[in-house]
Amino acid sequence: MHKKIPLNRVVYSVMKITAKQLLISVLCCGISFAHSIYGQELLNKEIFLKTESLEIKKVLQMIEKQADVKFVYSTSSIQKLQNVTLKEVKGPLSKVLDQLLTPLNVSYEVVGSSRILLRKKPVDKAGSSETSSISSNAADRTITGKVTDEKGDGLPGVNILLIGTQQGTSTNENGEYRITVPDQNATLKFSFIGYVSQEIAVDKEMINVSLAPDVSALKEVVVVGYGTQEKKDITGAVSSVKGADFQNLPSGGAQQALQGRAAGVNVVRNGGAPGDAGSIQIRGFGTVNNSSPLVVIDGIPSGTMNDVNPNDIESIEILKDASASAIYGTRAANGVIIVTTKRGKFDNPLSVTINGYAGVSNRIKTLDVLTARELATLKQEAYTNDGLPVPEIWKDEKYQTQLTNWQDEILQQGSTQNYDASIRGGSKYSTFSISGGYYKETGIIGKSSYKRLTFRINSDHKIGSRIKIGQNFQFTNTHNTGPDTQSSQTGLLWSAIRFHPGLPVRNADSSYGSTQGLGAFGDINNPVFTIDTQDKDNARNRFLGSVFGEIEIADGLKLRANLATDATFSQSHTFDVKINDQFRTNSYNQLSVGNDKNWSFLQEYFLSYDKRFGQHSLGLTGGYTSQTFNDIFSNQWGRDFPSEDPSLRYMQYAGTIVAVPLGNGGNGGRSYDALASFFGRVNYSFKDRYLLTATVRSDGSSKFAPGNQWGYFPAFSAGWRISEEDFFKNALPMFGNFKLTGGWGRLGNQNVASLQYLALINSTYRYAFGNGGVQNQVSGAAQSRLANLHIGWETAEMSNFGLEMELFKNSLFFSANYFIKNTKDMLLAPPSIGTIGSATIPDQNIGQLQNKGLELEASYRHTVGDFTFNLSGNATFIRNRITRLATPGGFLATQLYGRGQQEIVRTYEGHPYGTFYGYKTDGIYQSQGEIDSDANIANDSRRTDGLIKPGDVRFQDLNGDGIVDDDDRTIIGSPQPKVNYGFSAGANWKGFDLNLFFVGVGGSKIFNADRMQGLDASYSFNLYAEANDRWHGAGTGNTVPRVSIDNANRNFRPSDLFVEKGDYLRLKNLTLGYTIPKDAIGKLKMSQARVYVTGQNILTFTKYSGLNPELGYVGSVGNGSYNQLNVDYAQYPQARTWTIGATISF
Repeated sequence: MHKKIPLNRVVYSVMKITAKQLLISVLCCGISFAHSIYGQELLNKEIFLKTESLEIKKVLQMIEKQADVKFVYSTSSIQKLQNVTLKEVKGPLSKVLDQLLTPLNVSYEVVGSSRILLRKKPVDKAGSSETSSISSNAADRTITGKVTDEKGDGLPGVNILLIGTQQGTSTNENGEYRITVPDQNATLKFSFIGYVSQEIAVDKEMINVSLAPDVSALKEVVVVGYGTQEKKDITGAVSSVKGADFQNLPSGGAQQALQGRAAGVNVVRNGGAPGDAGSIQIRGFGTVNNSSPLVVIDGIPSGTMNDVNPNDIESIEILKDASASAIYGTRAANGVIIVTTKRGKFDNPLSVTINGYAGVSNRIKTLDVLTARELATLKQEAYTNDGLPVPEIWKDEKYQTQLTNWQDEILQQGSTQNYDASIRGGSKYSTFSISGGYYKETGIIGKSSYKRLTFRINSDHKIGSRIKIGQNFQFTNTHNTGPDTQSSQTGLLWSAIRFHPGLPVRNADSSYGSTQGLGAFGDINNPVFTIDTQDKDNARNRFLGSVFGEIEIADGLKLRANLATDATFSQSHTFDVKINDQFRTNSYNQLSVGNDKNWSFLQEYFLSYDKRFGQHSLGLTGGYTSQTFNDIFSNQWGRDFPSEDPSLRYMQYAGTIVAVPLGNGGNGGRSYDALASFFGRVNYSFKDRYLLTATVRSDGSSKFAPGNQWGYFPAFSAGWRISEEDFFKNALPMFGNFKLTGGWGRLGNQNVASLQYLALINSTYRYAFGNGGVQNQVSGAAQSRLANLHIGWETAEMSNFGLEMELFKNSLFFSANYFIKNTKDMLLAPPSIGTIGSATIPDQNIGQLQNKGLELEASYRHTVGDFTFNLSGNATFIRNRITRLATPGGFLATQLYGRGQQEIVRTYEGHPYGTFYGYKTDGIYQSQGEIDSDANIANDSRRTDGLIKPGDVRFQDLNGDGIVDDDDRTIIGSPQPKVNYGFSAGANWKGFDLNLFFVGVGGSKIFNADRMQGLDASYSFNLYAEANDRWHGAGTGNTVPRVSIDNANRNFRPSDLFVEKGDYLRLKNLTLGYTIPKDAIGKLKMSQARVYVTGQNILTFTKYSGLNPELGYVGSVGNGSYNQLNVDYAQYPQARTWTIGATISF
């Protein structure tokens, strides 16, 4: 018998361990700082060196590794020096440097605790060495100034050369310099490794220079699965987004901030509700099931990145093709997003950063609806059109007086605030990063809010020269509140659009305005009443933690072990009061509570080997990983609470408690899954120009039957850096880099339901005998689900062809990738046969789809004096198509809409996923003659019965039988965009910075279901103001049909009348900031102070008539029903937000 351990003891134990780890980390950091090594001790370090005709840069790298130092030097100081040959040299670092650098005419100086600054000694015409400028004469003048980086910090060791001479100098530790030049025309060249050189004509006594980073020269390192690679060596499709690109933007999480910032990545918000993370897809809709990418946070596979404070993120890498992501095997079919958080740096002083912003949010738009009088007039006309008597209530002047704008009543000014702080630093042996953040957003719909509290600690520690250990801990607490805002029939915005404008918010007796007893006004409850009385919240705590150890077994050979856990505890709580005075009554109050506890444990062990020999470079990675997943969930429902006081809304006070409401399924359960994997990767390059990558992964999953659990996923890619070829360098010297790549691979998807290979038995089945009465029923069992022993992985095969180039001293970057992705063995519900009875048929691997696309990315950066500007953009063109379906009816169904249960979306073979389905139209009948002569309805009984009248919609008879019926429905539009794009423009000048960021979509369609219902007078509630443009006589309109109570022609069935263009261009973010000069804040011991103003959703250019053209997905996958994209159900609208903030560093 297993001993049960209370959850609170488990949590306490984890917290105790975490606290100990934190204390040990802080103590280690303190001890390391206490043993800082000063300059003389550094120069006394014993090292051994032996080289033969080796580049000076490589020799310095060897010294750096042995002595734990960092050399700082300008490019020109060493770039043109001859190769170095040293016989065996053993002794103090100072002796080795003297022997190495003196013949090269280079001096050195210790800067800080572990940095050595190298300077080239100027040489006069006589050949004597000087460490200062040449002697001046009466005609010379002295130039002074400061050289800074892109952040305004001084750069030490920048080489400054008087062009045309050998005269020069270098900046000091603060980036300051002094040089004497002739009084005649002179030009100075400023150069520093990792930065773009500048040449400036001398026209004043003080010249300050800001150097811009040279992206190529920096040898940008990109995080890939189980390691890193230099960007120039990558042969797969990888996009990188720096955390600085979206720092301090007013977004609820990193996923929102990623929108529009990388080609091939489509982020869509499902609404504007606080905390809404939206959905994310990489290279299109990868499967009709779960097409979300794998998210890896600091090496831990995770479900979401929205729990990470965006200001804690260092970079986000998106692995898009098979070559880049195959190392993750069955979890990578939909792409991989790798999130790397900020860490301390070795030998870096303690830094403290405090950031905060706050602002307000407001509606962007409201929908125009009829006034009370307009509604009464329309209803009278509708009854008259049908020859029906007009009910007295529609004639009553009492209800024709405009009393309430219900959208104004539920919409409010929202707010956003964020505060976070971080402490980072590092000694020679330890680094640490501790950060905490608080984010709160109040929505523009009443009582909707989202709060997030985050705490993170990362550390790294060296034990000797070959062992490294570290940890990453993150705790997140989130809390959502708010009434129902998403339902297509009872959601708050839906209700506010339709509730009668002639009714008050509250009556004279303080009771809420109501349609009770006024059935003609619709069965809708007062939306303000719903806001005030419904109590709905969701709370969640998440711990994401890992520890690792790494040992360098031999030069270049490392063994690493990672252990990690991801635990989430969440609870949902909904309390509905007893309702007597609204149309939709509730005879008792009720509380529903849901609890979910899920956790996973990960262990990884892998070897990596990196070796460069001659003109060859080799990288090997191989290892084993396993992860287990547990989930426990339960539901309770209680009613008849003696009081509705908030302090008594807990289950122990319920008069009646049941597991769940009748018909809602089981009261809870538990699931367990496991995944085990082996992986390997080879990276090889020759002469830094011929590149090859090969990857393989084998995954075993408990979700599938024994004998069918393992899948094998290989990938290959190659690259050619043509820019390294001599013929290319000579012919096209403006190119800094030009690379061609190509690759193929196969990936898997295991985001499917577990254990479908097992049959299920219902042990509560009752068999009826005799007359079937209760007395003749016998308890028994029956099979409720059949088994599929052959169910297996969904697989995706990808081909990718790309080019990448940098021009004009790397100021211009461009890349393009063309890809083909074929998803096979998609799991779908198969056709059923009558002989199986009521048992559910498990999914089968019977579907296929294809995505083809082109990705483009470009950026440009230029500096002129103190002014720096940059431009960047990306665009993705995708064509999605279902290539095989073997489903019931030959299509995929989705949820039905409205009280008429109308079908809006169907997916057919040969077409994109999620296409709109309905009737095609050809305007509106203007006369009876047009009806009589219309071949579309030649055999339609509705015409002969006089049910089709002038003002009705002319529907097209597509099958040619002269009858318009369900057989004439067809595909009437696709929600899939033809292009997604984003672009930004930024500028910096003397501390001021400005950035504009745009996102957009082209070629998509939207089905405006809310408009379809909002123009239909057969419903009792209020309608769109567009109904004022209805047809009411020949020639009066050709888009909005006549109003009718009977609606005999079904004018408001799903048709192309309600399909609109979904294209839009949005100014997503605008930021204006100012960095206060260091001279002004130095006395306050600050290293940086910046203030800024940011706007979000500033402008939107679109022809869409609804509230927002960015709609996202609705519905769920399961039971033969699939998601819908770009269907407008009056979702929570997005808001325009303005914030003001400040960042201070010490």
